[in-house]
Amino acid sequence: MTRLILRMLNVPALLLIVALGAAIQSSFFASHPLIYVQPDIVLLAVIWCGLKREFLEGGILTLLFANIAEIHSAAPRGLFLTSYMAIFLGIHAISRMVVIPNMVSLIKITIFTTAAWKLITLLILAFLDKAQNQWRHTLIMLLPGSAIEGALGIWVFRWLDRLDTVTFKSAHARQALEDELQLEREGI
Repeated sequence: MTRLILRMLNVPALLLIVALGAAIQSSFFASHPLIYVQPDIVLLAVIWCGLKREFLEGGILTLLFANIAEIHSAAPRGLFLTSYMAIFLGIHAISRMVVIPNMVSLIKITIFTTAAWKLITLLILAFLDKAQNQWRHTLIMLLPGSAIEGALGIWVFRWLDRLDTVTFKSAHARQALEDELQLEREGI
């Protein structure tokens, strides 16, 4: 029973983490010198959902994360929804075709995805005819933003993995639970 309750608390805990991360990044990192090292917790959570969640659950979580990000920004409506969903769909497709063996590979994917997310956002703004002043800022922030995201990803992905393990959402925790139930049925 406890495992079921903990498993149900995974999604609210993830939403709370993303909401707190979005609030911190939109308030604390809004000043001039800190804007160059502003992390994107929402993007890391979207990458995590693309890799570790089923399609429906991850898609719904990505929509909720994008809504949280749009609430905390002055971006045109739907910008984050479209760009985060494009990242989720791309990461989810890649995770079904390619094996990601270790944390180094995951960080490389995070760095590449961050750069792709910034370019997708710029492309959407160009389609909306709002990219006149944004393209220079995007190109300047492309490499530092990707590096910060990769560095932060090391800790955030470990914490999210720990959250999934504690709440029995990870594949390893589910397999351990199934093995334990199998042993109980055999009388061991």
